[in-house]
Amino acid sequence: MPKQSFTYLIPLIGFAIFVVIASVALLATVNGTRQNDQLPSVLIGKQAPALPANALSQEFAKPLSAFAGEVVLVNVMASWCAPCRAELPALSLLSKEMPVLAIAYKDKLEDTQQFLEQYGNPYSAIWMDYDGTTGISWGIYGVPETFIIDGDGRVVLRHAGPIFKDTIDNVIRPTVQELRK
Repeated sequence: MPKQSFTYLIPLIGFAIFVVIASVALLATVNGTRQNDQLPSVLIGKQAPALPANALSQEFAKPLSAFAGEVVLVNVMASWCAPCRAELPALSLLSKEMPVLAIAYKDKLEDTQQFLEQYGNPYSAIWMDYDGTTGISWGIYGVPETFIIDGDGRVVLRHAGPIFKDTIDNVIRPTVQELRK
């Protein structure tokens, strides 16, 4: 009786390992438990990059300079992003404590408007990054990503993934409190 070879299982096992690792990473992103230091930002300590040229509307066309002296949260989001929907309640909480600005990444104006009408609008200013070039200058890997900008316009913190209450309590508020001292 010839020996049976199981070499055909090697690609299947490799694919199964890949699926498990990708699933764990995706779950951590959706739950907001992924460590924000996994994707370091070269912007920390530097002036925040420019916002896009186009605002959602004249009402939301407030540049970063309009918030000089204040700690500001800049949230890169999109209407097509499910985790962006999930983080809106947390961003609404934060908007009572500080200005929250949005960069709508690779989104259509109408889609962003509909998204905000349906899920609520915690943003003080909303800028449209139609082609993603602003996202490149901010160094984003995907949406949502959030940056804390100090009163001098410098990037202090970058958080990859959605923001939830535990993110506010453990990451955002401690950083903001330290900046306000």
